[in-house]
Amino acid sequence: MIASASLDRLFVRIKAQRRGDSMVLIGTIVASNLVRIASTMAMTRLLAPDIFGLVGIITTIFFIVTMLTDLGFQAYVVRHPDGDDRRFLRVIWTIHAGRGAGLALVSAALAFPLAQLLAKPELALPLAVASTIFLINGLASLSLITALRTHQVAKLCYLDLGVLIFQTLVALVAAALLHNVWSIIVAMVASAILRAILSYSLFPNSVSGIAFDRAVSKDFWGFSRFVMGSSLLTLLIAQTDKVVLARILSLDRFGLYVIATTLAAVPLGFVGSYASRILYPRYASMFREAPERLPQIYYAGRRTLSLLYNFAVGGLIGGAPILIRLLYDDRYVGASTYLALLAIASLMALGNRAANEVLTAMGHVQVTLAANVVRLAWLIVGGIPFFLGFGPLGLVTVIGLIEAPPQLYNWWLLHRFGIFHMREEAMLVGAAVVGAGIGFGMTALLPFLW
Repeated sequence: MIASASLDRLFVRIKAQRRGDSMVLIGTIVASNLVRIASTMAMTRLLAPDIFGLVGIITTIFFIVTMLTDLGFQAYVVRHPDGDDRRFLRVIWTIHAGRGAGLALVSAALAFPLAQLLAKPELALPLAVASTIFLINGLASLSLITALRTHQVAKLCYLDLGVLIFQTLVALVAAALLHNVWSIIVAMVASAILRAILSYSLFPNSVSGIAFDRAVSKDFWGFSRFVMGSSLLTLLIAQTDKVVLARILSLDRFGLYVIATTLAAVPLGFVGSYASRILYPRYASMFREAPERLPQIYYAGRRTLSLLYNFAVGGLIGGAPILIRLLYDDRYVGASTYLALLAIASLMALGNRAANEVLTAMGHVQVTLAANVVRLAWLIVGGIPFFLGFGPLGLVTVIGLIEAPPQLYNWWLLHRFGIFHMREEAMLVGAAVVGAGIGFGMTALLPFLW
């Protein structure tokens, strides 16, 4: 009886914490997007387009390097029973710092060869200097991860927003003075340093220091092999469409596709933060303390936000032409078809991420890798015939539906582990259908309203 009352209090506490954290997360995401929009508007008036091209190459290289060496520190520490033990954290911090130092050295060493390979010699020095960001991030405290175990999501969100504002201000001042690529590089390095400092000063129980433990290291590498495999597939899946379409589409049509992918990715920014900072820590905590309640909290813990998300993204699918008309001139009207198709994947992303997080919290780490294998198989099996039969639009359709096969796979896994609930999933699908219906209805009225 006492145990049951204790579990009820835990459940109530998690629900209350969820509401507050979710509101802070949504508010800071909106604020961050507004800061980025304002920053872009100002920076484009201070710097030439080729500077953004250089920075774009650097960020792409950093993305590739990061994904190729993704070891899953956050997922491992948050769910591990010893995630609060200081010696355990020092061992993981040592691996984390070593990875950062290694990436910094490799990226700096490859800077000049890559610049020659890309026939852009002006890239070499900025890339080499920017590589120090890997070292700085590696030396940051693991409190940025352990804070998720203790439900300090709000503090992390405010930290990210503060660092972004700081980076924006440094970039604007540097751009006004330098008018070259170093203004952005300086801002990137400065924000990394500030983030590392705050990771210690804002969290009183921060842990650092070199420590070695063969058992912990072996267990971590065993966990990481699934994460690395999944990240490699994610990298392949995320870049295939861009490589193929950049080759076969004219430059102006590919530009429309880039516009569409950028807009379709906006909901994914929320999905990533919400899944990693709200859902996963909650599921991991519940699995550690009361695993029998996990099926109950899986849907209840995200029902309202999931319904709103599906309704909004459904509206984006149906109302893509309206959004394109509002944001751009007539030259960009063709992006609406791409956007409507790509938004289908964004629609299903939240459900798939939620399933991934709850299954990972239960210890089924391989599900992420398996889901990416399903995505890759769909891309190959569906992409080739659709492209041959319908051309570029056929390939875009396959990309838009890329989350459908893993959703079926995740539903099967959730049913297998006693979590799947048809009524809940039907409600989410219904919200998307209603949103899409309203969007299509408004689109049908567009000729009369525009």
